[in-house]
Amino acid sequence: MRGWLASLLIAVASLGCRDANAPRPAPPPEAEAPRLKPMTSRDGSPPPETANSPALPVGHPPIAGAPAAGHGQGSVTGTVTVAAPYEKRGGAALFLVARSAGSGQILAVRKETQFAFPFAFQISGVDAMTDGTSFDGPFDITARLSKTGDAMPGAGDLEGQAKGVAGGARDVKITLDTVRQ
Repeated sequence: MRGWLASLLIAVASLGCRDANAPRPAPPPEAEAPRLKPMTSRDGSPPPETANSPALPVGHPPIAGAPAAGHGQGSVTGTVTVAAPYEKRGGAALFLVARSAGSGQILAVRKETQFAFPFAFQISGVDAMTDGTSFDGPFDITARLSKTGDAMPGAGDLEGQAKGVAGGARDVKITLDTVRQ
């Protein structure tokens, strides 16, 4: 048994030794100098296009917060206020829902969890629930102060609505004045 163990130890030891004249392996690719240009203007190249530029490079995805092409007439902005009898009422979330005035189809939804009244809002094609939904007016826009923060309307939620709002409208006024039963 000792002979077998000695043979095994010699074999393992010989695997650890290597020829001093054997070529060394090439260094890993990480050790090489980078060959890509930096993505900044520090190298003297012109800066990349920004959100303020008129157009993005070909194939560039839309920038978050900017309406994508084909999403309709831009955004609708306005203010949500609370009717006097309900001013002390609180809520976990404020939902803004834009529906097509003709078909009633939901076109866009926003959920706000940080809000104070009067609340300035903006809703647009960026808020569409499904890609490719066209944000074209006229709209019926509902504001709902949810007691629980749930997306589904519930009893006790406070609602208000603006009907027939044109696409691109500014200064739309919505008053939360109806308690959902």
